[in-house]
Amino acid sequence: MAGKTGIAVFVGAAVAGPAAALVWPDVVKWVLVAGYEVILFIVGIAGGVLNDLKKRWQTRVADRLDKALNRRFSRFDRRYREYILSDLRTLDVKGLATSGFYTPNLDDVFVDVGLDYRAPHQVPSGLLDELSATDTSRRSIWDFLARKDPAVLAVLGAPGSGKTTLLRHTARRLFANKRRNVPILLYLRDHVAEIAKEPSVSVATLVTNALGDLGRTEPSGWFTQKLTDGDCVVLLDGLDEVARKQDRQLVADWVERQIKRFPRNDFVITSRPHGYLATPVNGATALRVQSFTDDQVRAFVRGWYLAVERHINQDGPEAADRKAESEAEDLLGRLYDAPALADLTVNPLLLTMIANVHRYRGALPGSRADLYSEICQVMLWRRQEAKKLPTDLSGDKKETLLAALAYTMMQDRVRDLSGKRLHEEVKSTLRRLSRKLTAAEFVADVTSNGLLVERESGLYAFAHHTFQEFLAASHIRDKSLVGTLVDNVDDLWWRETTLLYTARADADAIVGACLESGNVQALSLALDCADQGSELAPELSDELDKLVTDALEITADADHQGLAARVLVTRHLRRMTSVEGHGQICPVPITRKIYHLFRQEVRGPMPDGPGGFKPDDVPVGGVRRADALSFVRWVNTISSAGHDYRLPTAAELGDPTVRRMIATVPSAWLHPDQASYNLWTRTSVHPHGISTAAQVDQVAVDLTRCAGSLTKFALLYTIVLSRQVGKHTVGLEIARVLTDRLTTTRDNDLESALDRSFAEASKGFDEDGMADLVHVLSIARTLDSLTGRQTASEMRRVVANAVNLGPPPNNHSQELDRLLIGVSDPHATIRSLAIPWNRVSVTDLSSIIGPAMVTILTEQVDRRTSSPRRQLGATLEKLAFEGAVDVVLDLDRFPSLVHDACSETNLPPSSWAQAVGRKFAESATSVFTRQQELTAKLASALRITALCLVSDARSHGLTVTADLLLRCYAGLILLEHRATGAAPAQEMILLATT
Repeated sequence: MAGKTGIAVFVGAAVAGPAAALVWPDVVKWVLVAGYEVILFIVGIAGGVLNDLKKRWQTRVADRLDKALNRRFSRFDRRYREYILSDLRTLDVKGLATSGFYTPNLDDVFVDVGLDYRAPHQVPSGLLDELSATDTSRRSIWDFLARKDPAVLAVLGAPGSGKTTLLRHTARRLFANKRRNVPILLYLRDHVAEIAKEPSVSVATLVTNALGDLGRTEPSGWFTQKLTDGDCVVLLDGLDEVARKQDRQLVADWVERQIKRFPRNDFVITSRPHGYLATPVNGATALRVQSFTDDQVRAFVRGWYLAVERHINQDGPEAADRKAESEAEDLLGRLYDAPALADLTVNPLLLTMIANVHRYRGALPGSRADLYSEICQVMLWRRQEAKKLPTDLSGDKKETLLAALAYTMMQDRVRDLSGKRLHEEVKSTLRRLSRKLTAAEFVADVTSNGLLVERESGLYAFAHHTFQEFLAASHIRDKSLVGTLVDNVDDLWWRETTLLYTARADADAIVGACLESGNVQALSLALDCADQGSELAPELSDELDKLVTDALEITADADHQGLAARVLVTRHLRRMTSVEGHGQICPVPITRKIYHLFRQEVRGPMPDGPGGFKPDDVPVGGVRRADALSFVRWVNTISSAGHDYRLPTAAELGDPTVRRMIATVPSAWLHPDQASYNLWTRTSVHPHGISTAAQVDQVAVDLTRCAGSLTKFALLYTIVLSRQVGKHTVGLEIARVLTDRLTTTRDNDLESALDRSFAEASKGFDEDGMADLVHVLSIARTLDSLTGRQTASEMRRVVANAVNLGPPPNNHSQELDRLLIGVSDPHATIRSLAIPWNRVSVTDLSSIIGPAMVTILTEQVDRRTSSPRRQLGATLEKLAFEGAVDVVLDLDRFPSLVHDACSETNLPPSSWAQAVGRKFAESATSVFTRQQELTAKLASALRITALCLVSDARSHGLTVTADLLLRCYAGLILLEHRATGAAPAQEMILLATT
């Protein structure tokens, strides 16, 4: 009905124009009629068109709305996320010759390698980055992807530098982003054919095809819409893995078209430098993948072991963590001890291989030949095979050709070859292996794999000299050329090649040649072969053992000892490592075996420490500074290396790399030019420090040990005091009664015996006499408490001597000798003093036992304390430790310090102080110079003597003398602690050279 109405209206409008014209002027009317009819015609046509468009647009809008709603409400995004997280969950170890039963999760071991801006031609192509790994401009890939404006990045790095792993980890993390949180990861090598067939193919199509079954469930246009909206980060891995150059250019052009087509997204393209230089991506920012730093190496190794142990350990997470930490530290320590292996750890792929080989093939460095073999296989063909890349020459033939090249370079004693010479050598061997491949093509292939690098224009070398040595050893073994090694056992150039050869072959011929040579280098090589477990005849092994073990005997002749010393020192100092900005340092401490040989030639005391000195391969500890300097001089006299060895500087030991290499070294002596104290310590607690509290606490220990001397002093005090109170028989009477009791009394009944003695001896005394008796008996109780039950036997002897004195004669020096006989006496001079007995008073005793001891004993009697020994210690502390401070001691200075403290002018003027000071200086000096063994009893006697001298010095205002004596006291504490192991003697010797 509507259609008919429209037609009627249109006819009416058509007729209305001519009808109206009948009444208009002729000219105007026909012009208007014509225009009117044209307009009417156009409107008629448009009406039909609009009707058709309406129908079409309705269909299209409905279709688009249907697709949009399908994309919006489908679960494809969740399924895609789950797929990516699952597919990229584990570390990619495809192509590695050694892999374990468990592959760690990527998130558990991933270490962000770091990126920096670098022109493509400046990015090294070898396995080992030649640029400094300490570059401060390290950036994360998230510094580039997290920006508002989209980025196009070309991430360039050597083989194994972690490019693919970086993309895989980035893809996993992108889902957490607020902006561009849809990862699209494509391995370009898998899509060359599709791109070549249809250069305009969309990245959305490629990712859909790559997803297989999941891709077939994609809502129509899901990836295209995400790309159009700028929600994606497109990760394109391995431009260099597109084999043919023309195909690589085709792919690079395709990448550029995708960037233009979807400009709102981030694009990241990875490649080795050589593949990118010829086919760069226009507009991309070039970034270099940086090598691992030491911190990153440690983080990876610890993460790797932690992941493995947590997977297999059945004893709980704590046990797994402890085991992982132990194994990680073991591997890191072994790597630091083998610089050639440590050099490889900057490459993430090689570090992964190192961890696998160390765990599953045997401990490094013993298994390093297996490691080098695996590296060559992986880089030459295993990874290509795993990635299904085409190859023109089998892997074993590539290795054969490189081995011949390495042997030639070893014979020529070169590390580099010109391009011309390289092609000539390759060509001569290649003729036997392939008729299709040219020398230039082979060189291009192995340089792209990183084993061979072009260091500078026209000069080629192996990525690490170790690879050259290993491949040369392989060639010698395959071609039965062991004679080359036998003829060069004295030559350091062939040493590592020889060791790598004997790691997989019989070592008899080589060790026999070494023993026949008798040269230091040759004998060192023979011992190295034996140590790494090379196959060796028993008689040769025995002869090598005798070379060192016989030299360690005291009866060995000097020539034999000297030869063994030079051999061991030469082997030890091969482990030098360079310190950036400084010289070289050997991070392995000198062993007790080497130090023993040093002391065999340069006589002197052995290091501090408990027990006897055992000449083994354990680092020597407890070395004094003067001895360390003497050792360095000895090394320089026997070394033939041409280096001037020295102790390291603080800066060298503070280097982060060195600090990790010496992780087990608690302290080491520094070069004497250092401004600070010459001992480097790992912690802030100095091993030569003695706190004030430790000094005070030692007093109680020393008083217990000096019970015999205190018994003598107390008894002497008792006899003198008994004379003063006028009842000179009281002391002797008590002694007689006590003697009777002691002859039948067990040690633990001593105090009861004293009580019974008091009761019996008090009979017949008047009230005044009883007061005197009680006073004297209190001293006897003090004596008992001071000495302790363990000294009852000594008390019996002392009291028995006192009983036999009888009436006091005119000359009492002999009687004093009788009284003191058999008792240890650190103040021996009192026996030579003739004291008129009748006139001796408590005051006069200061000339015999010193004013400090008189004061102490007087206070004991006056206080009549129940804990006299404790009170005695408190009194001594008060007298001696006023103003005492924590100290850090220099053991080498103590002989001169004792001399200064005990000089006649510095000691108090009393006869006692002068006499005792001389005796103290004599005994203490012999201890500090290690001419006399420091026993516990001697240490306590010397310390108590020192404190008595300190007290006397303070009373005379001699503050400097008192302070010096207190340092001697502290030094004696430190020496005893070092001798017993209470304070570990751990000062070690590290050697360095400029």
